[in-house]
Amino acid sequence: MDNYEFCVEWVLDKGRTDSIRVLDYGCGAGEIVKLLRARGVEAFGCDVYYDAADYSNTMDPGLFGTVLKKMEGGTIPFSDSEFDFVINNQVMEHVENLDAVLCEICRVLKPGGLLLSLFPDRRVWREGHSGIPFFHWFPKGSRFRMYYALALRTLGLGYFKEGKTRKKWSEDYCTWLDKWTYYRSRKEIRETFAKHFAELRHLEVYWLHKRLGPKRVIAAWLPAVIQRYVVWKLAGLVLEARKAS
Repeated sequence: MDNYEFCVEWVLDKGRTDSIRVLDYGCGAGEIVKLLRARGVEAFGCDVYYDAADYSNTMDPGLFGTVLKKMEGGTIPFSDSEFDFVINNQVMEHVENLDAVLCEICRVLKPGGLLLSLFPDRRVWREGHSGIPFFHWFPKGSRFRMYYALALRTLGLGYFKEGKTRKKWSEDYCTWLDKWTYYRSRKEIRETFAKHFAELRHLEVYWLHKRLGPKRVIAAWLPAVIQRYVVWKLAGLVLEARKAS
């Protein structure tokens, strides 16, 4: 099971699939939306389609503009209290103003509605876009960071390496991380969510068991706190937030 399938399972586990509306915030090409619709869920998506992740030209033209909508000025193009659930997968680390985004998500959620968020915080061990461990721990603009990335790239680490020299690859990823990522501390994340939601739950153990499927017995003998720590360090946060009723 991948994260797309996990998000679908989370919705289905809540029941009432024939009477709920779901929004995928930061939907990309709309894969989660299409999976949900195939299961009978009335799902929609929105995204800003910024330069570093513009999927708008690869979408089903029958969905773009109706089911999948482009955001303008940070506003979700749907009405107040329209959705039972909002999901976002690997989105919040790209959000510059988390407070404003959560406020807007809260606006489109119905009272008592749920938000599912999967994203890495600052303490995750591996920077997931580049594949370089601890790459995002350096301050933005750090020159030493480029040489660190270059050293690990020389050892064979990193993603999307074709067509670039090792130095060019390292420089480009430093620039990309500076422009498009905002890794936050867990404390800052908790405090910002608490401003907009009545309840916040950690679902990392639930996520781990879903992802492992029948192999979850491998992890089940570990205390839940250890399972959660492993997910935090290797994958990131899995949060369920409830809007006040």
